[in-house]
Amino acid sequence: MPDAFISATDANRSFSRLLRSVEDGAQVTITKDGKPVAVMVPASAVPDLVAEAARTRMLEMLQKGMAFHYDGKLDRDALHSR
Repeated sequence: MPDAFISATDANRSFSRLLRSVEDGAQVTITKDGKPVAVMVPASAVPDLVAEAARTRMLEMLQKGMAFHYDGKLDRDALHSR
């Protein structure tokens, strides 16, 4: 959840202050014409976001009933085929 919203123009004008805020843990949404176009988050939060996105995709696939074709052997190609 974003801590703040800032226009692209204001973000450009006060980038150093914005960067310090994000470095301190804030999550800032940058808007253009009032619409969100980017989110700045601390670099330490990125692995958590990637893991959460992967978890969400996996749950969606399981809910769709993703078919697994197991022929008794596992190798890299079999694991990555769909």
